[in-house]
Amino acid sequence: MHNGKLVILGIDSATFDIINPMLKEGKLPNLSRMMEGGASGPLRSTIPPATPSAWVSFMTGKNPGKHGVFNFYVSPSYGYIRPALNSKYIKAKTIWRILSDIGLRIGVINLPMTYPPETVNGFLIPGMQQSFDEGSGNFAYPPEIMQEIRERFGNYRVLYADLESLYTNNLDRFIEEWRQIFEIRKQAILYLLEQKEWDVFMPVFYSIDVIQHHFWRFFDKKHPQYDPAVSKKYENIIPEFYEMIDAAIGEILKKIGDDTTVIVVSDHGAGPEKGAFYVNNWLHDQGFLAFRKMFSPLRRIRFPHIFYKVLRRLGFRGVAWTVPLDKLKTLGKVIDPREGFNIPFFVNWKKTTAYSGSQLEQGIYINLKGREPLGIVERGKEYEAVRDSIIKKLKEIKDPSNGEPLDIEICKKEDVYYGPFVDEAPDIFIKIKGIEYLMQKELYHTGLFGLPNKSSGTHRMEGIFIMKGKGIKTNYTVNTADIIDIAPTILYCLGVPVPEDMDGRVLNEVFTQEYLGNNPVTHSPAAEIKIKRGEGVFDEEESEKIRRSLRDLGYF
Repeated sequence: MHNGKLVILGIDSATFDIINPMLKEGKLPNLSRMMEGGASGPLRSTIPPATPSAWVSFMTGKNPGKHGVFNFYVSPSYGYIRPALNSKYIKAKTIWRILSDIGLRIGVINLPMTYPPETVNGFLIPGMQQSFDEGSGNFAYPPEIMQEIRERFGNYRVLYADLESLYTNNLDRFIEEWRQIFEIRKQAILYLLEQKEWDVFMPVFYSIDVIQHHFWRFFDKKHPQYDPAVSKKYENIIPEFYEMIDAAIGEILKKIGDDTTVIVVSDHGAGPEKGAFYVNNWLHDQGFLAFRKMFSPLRRIRFPHIFYKVLRRLGFRGVAWTVPLDKLKTLGKVIDPREGFNIPFFVNWKKTTAYSGSQLEQGIYINLKGREPLGIVERGKEYEAVRDSIIKKLKEIKDPSNGEPLDIEICKKEDVYYGPFVDEAPDIFIKIKGIEYLMQKELYHTGLFGLPNKSSGTHRMEGIFIMKGKGIKTNYTVNTADIIDIAPTILYCLGVPVPEDMDGRVLNEVFTQEYLGNNPVTHSPAAEIKIKRGEGVFDEEESEKIRRSLRDLGYF
């Protein structure tokens, strides 16, 4: 095993589309020095570029077809109303498990998809979307570490729940909240970096993802919702958070010294969200999705959308987001107070051959017999015929802005995934205008296209990769790095054999020939893991907490 330590800096949603122009302006000096003194380039994400599937692919070195995580929610085989999943649902060993098992000391902070935490050789503080009581004794490992953090830094928060500031357009309050969250997390990271023993240390900075989701329309003059009068106040918010993270990286680099290898990664990139494609409306118009009879009159009067609109005009902004779901059990069977119509209730599944699930998936499911609870499409020829028909009709859609064929990329799941869990993935993936338009599943809109709601920024396929340290080439550009390559590259840096069943490869091109010659890549047998069905699935109440958190962060 090689001597030396490794620091992995996660910057969720970071993109060179923002970093490179800032570098030309002389900003982001710490990222600049790392790129000049090491290797860097775009990092291809998963398809689609979604936080849960991407970070799990990073942790396992495997594509979603092998680790089973395609979304924040389980597959439709659990039902059309899908509960949220957690780290126990991951059907592959993570690098934290592999490294802990051989005695290396691990420190992980704020990484999504890590709750409940693994019993690692070190410490693990989960991140982002997961549902837990932050005051309980089991949401971090070891349990006492959060008391230690809070005694020193006060209100360290993992979840964030200030929807009111967004839905009342109190953007100043929203920004200030995130500045405070960032500062407390940074101080906690620096404290753990200095006070704990570790061989591998990984903090994740999450604020950029949230800020880009909500403030892209102020930053991008070409965005359809750009308003010069308002944007003047907020146009520098996104660059400000990049500079805050760069400064934090500088503090980390000073504390670890030059003999530590450093990797910077993002799970995906970012770009403008300019429109919505209401895919379930389209599927209905094309005869693939059928509604129950009671749905049509409600939809014609745009209920409940018009109901919420009236409430907002009366001053009750955000009411649908603040009423606890357990107070709306009966109503919730018909109306999801946070999404409009409860889609599964209004769909006639006995006459439906295809439907769209979560926005994050950007895909279409075939209502498959034996997978979906009320599936009607037979596997084999009928399945292929339905899927091919949908793809053919998708290619015929016209762009409403110019009447030309819509810029749409379509692929089948087996073209992008492989492994034992491919069947759980959407059957068709769609990318519209380079992900500038997102597929939305909601039914309260009667048209096919519309503008985005609160979110004006979304994800892109290319994240970032930067690596600097012993044996790494300097000022070198990497062109073909994939997020599944990071785990085997981490193991190689530490002198740990790479499991044979990892899909990713060691990024040999970033290392000098001398280093590669002295340190050949080695492999180990497949790292098997067995997961029982139902394990790693949240209950209804926990799933609702996660939905609230994800909406707050800009995912829906």
